[in-house]
Amino acid sequence: MGWQGVPVVLSRLDLTGRTLLRDTVGKLRAGRLRLSRPGKPAPREDRGALWRALIGGALGLIIAAATGIYLAQQREELLSDTGREMQNLALAVGNWAEDSFRTIDLVTAELAAWIRAEGIDTPQEFHERLRTRAAHTGLRARIAALPRVHELMVVDADGRMVATSAAWPPPDATLAGQEVLEALRERPGPDTVLGTPVRDREGHWAVPFSRWVGDADGTLLGAVVVIIDLGFFEDFFARLTQGPGSTVALYRRDGMLLVRYPRLEHLIATSFGETAKFRQGLTVGPSSAVRGPSLLDGVERISGVRVGTITPLVLVTSRTLEDVLAPWRRDAWHFGLGVLLLEALTLGAVLLANRLASARQRERNARALEYRMALDAVFANATAGLVEADTATGRFLRVNRRYCELTGRTEAELCRGMTPFDVVHPADRNRVLAFWRAAQVNASRFDAELRYLRPDGTVVWGRVSVGISARGPGGKPLRHIGIVQDITALRAATERLRASEGLLRLGMETSRIGTYIHDLTTGAISCDAGVRALHGLPAGEAPISLRSWLATLLPVDRRRVLAAIADALVRRRPDLTLAYRIRRPGESKLRHIELRTHFSYDANGRPVSDIGAVIDVTDSREAEALLRLSLEAGHIGIFHHDFVTDLVHCSPEARAMIGLPAGEAPLTAAQWWGPMLPEDQENLRAIIADSIGQHAPKGISTFRARHLGDGRLRHFEARVRWEYDETGQPLGALGVIIDVTERREAEAHIAHLARHDPLTGLPNRALFHERLQEALARAQRGEGFAVLLIDLDRFKEVNDTLGHPVGDALLRAVTGRLLAELRETDTLARLGGDEFAIIQSDVAQPKATLPLARRLVEMLGHPFELDGHQVVIGSSIGIALAPVDGRDADRLVKAADLALYRAKEEGRGRWRFFEPGMDAHMQRRRALELDLRRALQAGEFALFYQPVVDAASRRISGLEALLRWQHPGRGLVLPAAFMPLAEEIGLIVPIGEWVLARACADAAGWPGRLRVAVNLSPAQFAHRGLIDAVAAALERSRLDPARLELEITETVMLQETEATLATLHRLKSLGVRIVMDDFGTGYSSLSYLRRFPFDKVKIDRSFTRELEQSRQSHAIVRAVADMCSALSVITTAEGVETEAQLQTLLLDGCDEAQGNLFSRPLPADEIPFLLEQARLSA
Repeated sequence: MGWQGVPVVLSRLDLTGRTLLRDTVGKLRAGRLRLSRPGKPAPREDRGALWRALIGGALGLIIAAATGIYLAQQREELLSDTGREMQNLALAVGNWAEDSFRTIDLVTAELAAWIRAEGIDTPQEFHERLRTRAAHTGLRARIAALPRVHELMVVDADGRMVATSAAWPPPDATLAGQEVLEALRERPGPDTVLGTPVRDREGHWAVPFSRWVGDADGTLLGAVVVIIDLGFFEDFFARLTQGPGSTVALYRRDGMLLVRYPRLEHLIATSFGETAKFRQGLTVGPSSAVRGPSLLDGVERISGVRVGTITPLVLVTSRTLEDVLAPWRRDAWHFGLGVLLLEALTLGAVLLANRLASARQRERNARALEYRMALDAVFANATAGLVEADTATGRFLRVNRRYCELTGRTEAELCRGMTPFDVVHPADRNRVLAFWRAAQVNASRFDAELRYLRPDGTVVWGRVSVGISARGPGGKPLRHIGIVQDITALRAATERLRASEGLLRLGMETSRIGTYIHDLTTGAISCDAGVRALHGLPAGEAPISLRSWLATLLPVDRRRVLAAIADALVRRRPDLTLAYRIRRPGESKLRHIELRTHFSYDANGRPVSDIGAVIDVTDSREAEALLRLSLEAGHIGIFHHDFVTDLVHCSPEARAMIGLPAGEAPLTAAQWWGPMLPEDQENLRAIIADSIGQHAPKGISTFRARHLGDGRLRHFEARVRWEYDETGQPLGALGVIIDVTERREAEAHIAHLARHDPLTGLPNRALFHERLQEALARAQRGEGFAVLLIDLDRFKEVNDTLGHPVGDALLRAVTGRLLAELRETDTLARLGGDEFAIIQSDVAQPKATLPLARRLVEMLGHPFELDGHQVVIGSSIGIALAPVDGRDADRLVKAADLALYRAKEEGRGRWRFFEPGMDAHMQRRRALELDLRRALQAGEFALFYQPVVDAASRRISGLEALLRWQHPGRGLVLPAAFMPLAEEIGLIVPIGEWVLARACADAAGWPGRLRVAVNLSPAQFAHRGLIDAVAAALERSRLDPARLELEITETVMLQETEATLATLHRLKSLGVRIVMDDFGTGYSSLSYLRRFPFDKVKIDRSFTRELEQSRQSHAIVRAVADMCSALSVITTAEGVETEAQLQTLLLDGCDEAQGNLFSRPLPADEIPFLLEQARLSA
């Protein structure tokens, strides 16, 4: 049924109303219904029947009219919605088409710019420079990313083809006379031209697009031409159509049809630009919706138009009016029939139940009126707040005056869509929300005390009781009614009473120095002047915040106090006593505060407030600490000897120093004197008798006593003040005993340390030189000897990774092994650090020293077990013979030192005898050291970069920074030749910081997806300024931290300390990525991934090198890749040199690869060219 069928429906819907009116008029004429005469009312039932008949008829007419209006509105809304839908579709597809043509335009612009950049100025150069295989390859590379393009070509000014992506050499073809070339000749004129659709070699529709290419004077040299596949657009449009009447068409701005789905073959390349409808569509705006006959097939359609803002395109989407209105016509028929049936039922109900319905309605109206009047009276006169709300939405339906006063809002505000959630305190909203959710599914009641937040910020307490006021079908709650009583004053009185009781109780327990009340709900603290003065807070009566009070506490105490309070509240403890320290503004002195507080909880056990007192106990704490410190630090004990009772009272310190039983009971004189050595007792008694005999006021003496606990002999000094009565008789002695054992032992120890190493107990450098002088004196009598200098290999690495305690243990273990290989006549000394020296006596020839040197190197190469760590080191030995290599101590030691350096340079784990040429070699090494110290300041270091690629796609994902030294005399020096020396002389940290800063600065200029990797040496990682150096490098370069990878070796992780993990986590918090380098070469590689969440693992090149020969290496690589994949950690294989290695790594699951297969390390200035080449080949 069309729109013309709507009157038929409306006429049928009007049937019932007209029939009812006709029957009513007939009854009036027949006298069966009587209207009242003036002054005489008609019977009530007649009047009711008459009115119901009239209302029924009117209702029929209204339903008919309303149905017609509704259907008309539905039709118009459907057409409007379809128009918006078509407009939105046209906008979306038009944007897609513009993006597609814009991409093509950018490619042609790039090619034109490249041709101009090549400096081509003549037609001859145009042919010679562009008619090349390289140009053909470049065109093919660019067309690969353009699926919508058939062919990309370059033609000269005469239209002859110079280069094409389709073939090499280019065919002998011309575009002379075609629109895409001729339109470019006029200057000024367009730079680009979209041509007329043509059929390609295979008969498919395509459209050419050209861009002007000329010389500096504006003369046309040629054009870049793109043959665009219109079938690509037609296929895309086919996926967007919404039925048989739906179309999508693309025009040029001048009205020429480029492509349409469904295709109208005979209209392609036809221009509609002169039609008024097309011109009108261009003037409406960039996007519009129109309704009317189609330009192409004349069918009535609803169309969406999108006019291109950048490209000369117009896109039109449409649906036929017949297709759009089909659902509406179907629904109109069904709706009309339903309404007709409804009117028939209404007529029957009116005729059959006229009187009964009328009577019941009157009765219901009367009851409803009575109920409403009673409810209105209750709402108006109630002293409590009354409110009725919709159960489904929570919105207020009715509120009374008292509820408005309680919430601080008008009735109009509350009933304009507000809910209980809008007026209660935020802290109570969850409770109300929980009830309301339950009320929607069951007959829940709600009784609680809630807070209401008024618009002015004041809080009012209310006791709320909520129940159901109306139910729907099945007993489902429809409305709830609530009663709210204002209990604000009652709550305030209760809180004041509770606070006063608490203050009274605390006042009886403590001196009232400062008191406070803390509201745990609002966080406000009301405190007196004592608290403010004590904490240095501003004077006044306004409450302070919890933050202000906490700010006065020392940070370490602040965390402890908060933890203690939180624990007390969780355990619902009523009282809490704790101590903390503060430093008041303008004071440097710490003050000790004792806090005693009492917590209050509500009926549900939630904390409400706490009241308490603070007491300044600074003086007593300082006095106790001072006395305790003086006694403990000075090893001092106090005693009093009563000569009358012969009992001794002594302090705990005195008892502990001598080993006497703890306690407060006095000691007998025998107990007191018992631990003293007998000879010291006799001497001390004589001194006491002499002092008392001379009535001396005080005395000082020393004695020794053996500790009753450990039996150790200890030295004491006693200082005594004698007590006499008025006749001069001695009454007692008050004094102190001082433990001077450590002082005496220290004096002896100092004498020993002057000539011995404190760690190993070996002779130090001073004693070694004395022994060396003695050996030289014997050498003058013909007794030859050898000097061996021993340096431990990798000792610094052990110290840096496992810590100094393990390093010290290693030195003691080395001492034990060395002593085991020496004779009693030999001398072993530690000269400092990891350097030992041996004077081997009775050596006549070098061969006499060889067995000892061989044993020492072999013995020191065996693993050491130290504190749960297995440590492997080595040793290098330099040997000088006396008197052959020198006749004085300095010359011998220097000769042995030169031999030691030669041994270390030749690979460590060796021994070498001194040779005269070693001195010259040492001079060269020192020259290298001087050059290295100068290199950093002179800017001789440079960074090379080697790419890291995605193993599957071979796309570059990042680059690793590799250090090189551009020595002015030696040329390019690799790190292996100078980094060990740099680490030895302490330059490794500044060089590492320079590498970090330079790498970040270089990477900031690369594309944003590329990361840069920088190696951190163990010494650089252990340096305290590492975090600041990384942050500074990132800030100066403005490099995204996520693009920086810091590579650490397993050596760093050997020291599993809190400091190491803390440093890693601090680096991670900066946003950088942490990489485990050379993975698999350490002792416990797998465990490192458990200790710290690394972002990447780099498999050592030794495994990559042996992939094709070693099954074990192959299995290890696969296991590491599988494990890292499970942990979401990226794996990178280093040292990839062959295609076979890469394919094996891919099968094993490696994510990335690095090696000369992809690129050798390149200087920084060659990286942009490398990245450009990678982009073009992608």
